[in-house]
Amino acid sequence: MATILNGIDVLPRFYRKMVGDRGIALVGGGNAVDAAGRPVHAQVKRLAGRNLKAIWSLQHGFFVDRQDNMVTSPSFFWREGGLWVRSLYGEHLLPMEEWLDGISALLVDPFDVGARVYTFLNHLVMLLRWLSGRGIEVIVLDRPNPLNGRDLEGNVARPDHFSIVAQLPVPMRHGLSAGEYLSFALSRYGLDVPLAVVQARGWKRATQVPGSWTLPSPNMPGFATALVYPGAVLLEGTNLSEGRGTTRPFELAGAPYVDARRLADRLQQLKLPGARFVPMFFKPEFSKHAGRVCRGVLVQVLDRRSFRSFAAYYELIRQAARLHPGEFRWRKPPYEFEYRRRPIDMICASPEIREALEAGTPFAAIRDRIDRQIAAFAEEVGPFLLYP
Repeated sequence: MATILNGIDVLPRFYRKMVGDRGIALVGGGNAVDAAGRPVHAQVKRLAGRNLKAIWSLQHGFFVDRQDNMVTSPSFFWREGGLWVRSLYGEHLLPMEEWLDGISALLVDPFDVGARVYTFLNHLVMLLRWLSGRGIEVIVLDRPNPLNGRDLEGNVARPDHFSIVAQLPVPMRHGLSAGEYLSFALSRYGLDVPLAVVQARGWKRATQVPGSWTLPSPNMPGFATALVYPGAVLLEGTNLSEGRGTTRPFELAGAPYVDARRLADRLQQLKLPGARFVPMFFKPEFSKHAGRVCRGVLVQVLDRRSFRSFAAYYELIRQAARLHPGEFRWRKPPYEFEYRRRPIDMICASPEIREALEAGTPFAAIRDRIDRQIAAFAEEVGPFLLYP
């Protein structure tokens, strides 16, 4: 496979022309690296020198040490880097006005994992909306969508369910790069924000990018996690453990009340493409069912090309609920700063998936409806695609 360069790798060629001597802030986490494995913040510091005024961190914090949703991180002065790290996931989800002092451009390098519910890109859409009309340029250091830019999954988010996990009408597995996502947002909301994208090089939409994985968040340790995440995140809306507190988050699913063998057998009988479900025991050290032995399944991806995580985990939840109607429950609020809606409706950005599951509807029966939503989205987003 040809070498893929991210926006941070391309930036040095254009830095003086695009940024010059302006004061800037870098928006992103401390674990993002370039193609050579060098921290993005160090490379930007090398290019900008004293003109790098601050780093703005997103969910999970600059040190990627915050485990779960609504676990905030404080702003602090980072002595090693000689910079203020301003938290966008702390007391406030948007900047304070004084953060813009001495800054005329933002360099944005989010490590997205290809699923709409992952907060980074949605949070940046919220930031773009806040910046509209303020004259601050946003320069996106683009990265390929790691899951590929072709295969889309899940229902499209409804505007009446927009939140920090859904700011645009996109499906759960959206297929967009960060630059495409934010360009679409700029048009969708009619924002007055100068936006430039430093495009990645060498990526084609059909290509998955599992290499050079660092740690965008504590429970996203590797590409295998990202591969299952667009469906596995549905577990966060239930009382089934999604494997947080284990070494296989989102690949493991279960609860103390689950009959692991029967659940695995039912899922295997569905012959879901690219997947195998292995009965498993596990004990989360934190999060749901902490310290208790859970019974459930390990979701093994046998064929990345045919595997569809949204359908697989929809059926996992449906079968668990059918096997254990007295114990299975939807998780109660709050979830990602929403205190009224059910977390499952937040995650799906619509009540339709919950309602289908409550009715016991097989995924095959709702597939056509979701495919129509995806087709309409693909047509709308087409003008903003940057890669072949």
